[in-house]
Amino acid sequence: MRPNRFSAKTIVLGSLAAVGAIAAFANASVNALHARAPDWALVIYGDDPVALIRSAELNLAAGGKETREPATVLSLAQRSVRQMPINGPAFRLTSLSRASGADMGAMRAQMRVSDRMERRDIGTQLWLIESAVEANDVNTALRHYDTALRISEASRTLLYPPLTSAMDSPLIRERFRAIMASNPPWLAGFLRFAVSKTSNPVSLAELARVSGGWPSGEGYSSLDTELLARLVSTGDVGNAVAHYRRIKGADATLLTSLRLTDTSTDQSLAPIAWQPFQIDRIETYVLSSEQGGGRVEIEAEIEAGYSGPVARTFLALKPGAYQLSSSLRAEDYSPSDQATWTVECAGEAQSPALLAQDLALAEDMALEAPFTVPVNCPVQLVTLSAETRVTTRYARLVLASADVQAIPASDAP
Repeated sequence: MRPNRFSAKTIVLGSLAAVGAIAAFANASVNALHARAPDWALVIYGDDPVALIRSAELNLAAGGKETREPATVLSLAQRSVRQMPINGPAFRLTSLSRASGADMGAMRAQMRVSDRMERRDIGTQLWLIESAVEANDVNTALRHYDTALRISEASRTLLYPPLTSAMDSPLIRERFRAIMASNPPWLAGFLRFAVSKTSNPVSLAELARVSGGWPSGEGYSSLDTELLARLVSTGDVGNAVAHYRRIKGADATLLTSLRLTDTSTDQSLAPIAWQPFQIDRIETYVLSSEQGGGRVEIEAEIEAGYSGPVARTFLALKPGAYQLSSSLRAEDYSPSDQATWTVECAGEAQSPALLAQDLALAEDMALEAPFTVPVNCPVQLVTLSAETRVTTRYARLVLASADVQAIPASDAP
């Protein structure tokens, strides 16, 4: 058999193919490594523009030698720009290399160039936010916040907390109105974060006020409920009532009535609406009334030995004399089990109750009890509580109806 012979052309073509395969592999390796392991990427291709910048950034973040040698950082940035002229991160790195020389004007100019060339560079946006804050330029700071929060969801963990704190400033809330109106994709997430984490929920209520309410959309549907609960939990009941009154379509009669209706027991409006307690040893529900006609009742299954609230609501009655009336019924109770109605000035823990009326549990219980709202009591907390003996049974307590009526001055006690 004659041996195979390869022509020079075949050998050249084969060599070119092998070189091409190696080059393709090297290029793929560089692309895979230049962001995650830039130093390894630079071993394969020493002038990869992304790896050059990423390597310098990691070194700066780690406090490496480049932090002491700005010229080295500048050289890396320049090499990167030569390979990829449209290169925002390189311009940002150039500006940082000049920081040790305190050339802040040049640094700002370089950062602005980086911002114009490549808005998706999060580092540039963070630097520009800080620069704008130092210059007390609220509009520019908020613009870069918007840009940074659009770039990456990961940036939100970093930026949400300081932006939440910034809402304490009336000026920032006023300037933030434009962002509320434009409704960027990060806004709903930020507002939910802010409401849940703020130490000053009044600032978020004020933001909603100056903005004419929250934007429309599913992402904002629970904000009012969450904010009302936060305001009440921090003891700022007056602002909770004020915020409720500003909610679009809010039923103002909830603040002057105890009647049990679909609206007054709507949990999206709690705790201004009736709020049944779901806590240890008691389960409370809003159910259709046994009498029908669209009426509702609040029913509680109470473990033996429980002592605490069953349901509560808030009123904003004007100073004057009133009468609370209610109808309750109970099952499986013990002889000394009781229910208690209390009316208190909300937020005034040390003040005596306006009304504290006990009722021994029975199959049917009716109550009519007067109380007086003083001048310095703009919001009242109404609570139905229960206390049961330590037995082996569960007591069932049903609030079938409740109401509050003003007593004419001529009939007041």
